[in-house]
Amino acid sequence: MKKQIVAVLSGCLLMGMASLPLPALAHGGEDHSHDDAPPTPIVAPANSGIRWELNSPDVELLGIIHDDKLTLYASHFRDNTPISNAKIELESKGQTLLLQTDTNGIGETQATWLQQADKHELLATVQAKGINDLLAGRLTFSNGAAQATRLSDGSVFMPQASQQILDLRTAIGKPQSVAHSITLNGVVVSDPNASAIIQPTLGGRVLAPPQGFPTLGSRVEKGQTLAILEPAASNTDKGDQQDKIAEVRSELALAEKNAARLSSIVGVIPQMEVDAARNTADTLKARLNALQGSLAQQPQPLLAPLSGIISSVKVVLGQQANAGDVLFEIIDPTRLQVEALAYDTALAAQITGATATLNAQTLTLNFIGSSQQLRNQALPLRFKVEEKGEIALTIGQPLKLTVHTRTTIQGTPVPASSLVNNNQQQPTVWVKTAAERFTSHVVKAQTLDADTLVITEGLPNSSIRVVTNGAALLSQVR
Repeated sequence: MKKQIVAVLSGCLLMGMASLPLPALAHGGEDHSHDDAPPTPIVAPANSGIRWELNSPDVELLGIIHDDKLTLYASHFRDNTPISNAKIELESKGQTLLLQTDTNGIGETQATWLQQADKHELLATVQAKGINDLLAGRLTFSNGAAQATRLSDGSVFMPQASQQILDLRTAIGKPQSVAHSITLNGVVVSDPNASAIIQPTLGGRVLAPPQGFPTLGSRVEKGQTLAILEPAASNTDKGDQQDKIAEVRSELALAEKNAARLSSIVGVIPQMEVDAARNTADTLKARLNALQGSLAQQPQPLLAPLSGIISSVKVVLGQQANAGDVLFEIIDPTRLQVEALAYDTALAAQITGATATLNAQTLTLNFIGSSQQLRNQALPLRFKVEEKGEIALTIGQPLKLTVHTRTTIQGTPVPASSLVNNNQQQPTVWVKTAAERFTSHVVKAQTLDADTLVITEGLPNSSIRVVTNGAALLSQVR
């Protein structure tokens, strides 16, 4: 559906300063082709000449008339990216112009009559992929030059061709109520339900299983044999065991003889006495077998209690291990947590979630809970890593957390890349106010999340176009 927007047509009165060099591109002609025709050849950008502009919520058009030729720049209003291969129709004073933009969003055609249409109505129809827009306004011409210039009011005039070279991009910012956020330092820790340590319960010699010891970083499955422990016993322990075995063996011989004797006179004595004698013999036989098995020092397999990755290996073949020594550590890398310290003990009751940034990617964290005991005068907080995408986290890795709370603040959320420092090292945001005009605003900002800031002071209380890429370059224009 077409949208008709009445736009205010404005221009920029320039002061000559240092010009930005432009690449020499091949000149292309006018294109009246249909959808199945090839794209329009690249047009050499023109900067100097009289200018006019139209815009709508979707499209921004800038026209430059020089030597009876019209050079038209078509851009997306929201982010300042060129609208490539767009069919554009201009109509004013009963005259019509047709042109098509190239891959850089630039179109060129003869426009002698358009130069005489100052103060007249202009209709522009733009058709491109995902765009079908109608713009209307009154032509207002102004002079221009191919120079990036700092104007007397502190704003910057930047020609459209230079904007494309510098890859200037924008985003829409609107004042709103947002959740107040706090930045904390955190560290990646293991989930106690998804990590394990392997310790022998007895001292002994460590042997490798048939497949060998698992190596650092290898994956193991629950129940897999990681090592075999051959229990060790001292000479004193062996002597005590042999003494007990001899004693039990003697008692067993007497018990078996007594059971046999009572069985032979079963009709004379009660059956209860016979059963008791047999039971005593069976008990002593079981004790003897247990003592003999202990003396034989049966090897004990050390099994993995869960599936995961071996994060620590402290064992070699033939090692003499003591009870409680840590031989292996296992973690599940898909179930990690983050611990942070908060010096405001009331913060825990206000937390709704958190995010963190690592290698330009965002981690989503879910708040688990807080300790009821201070550590170094700070309250430990625990977060569960919900979404980490392709990010590889390691235990002990430091992170910068943005913690969201239930309290709200009023401001304009903008991408973090929008905030730059001006020549006085003040935090500054650049706003695009016209097709080729940018104004700077000294602001106060707070972190909203890992990728976003909220501007609490310094911006207009209305929808604006904030420069997100190339803002630092605008500060260098003189």
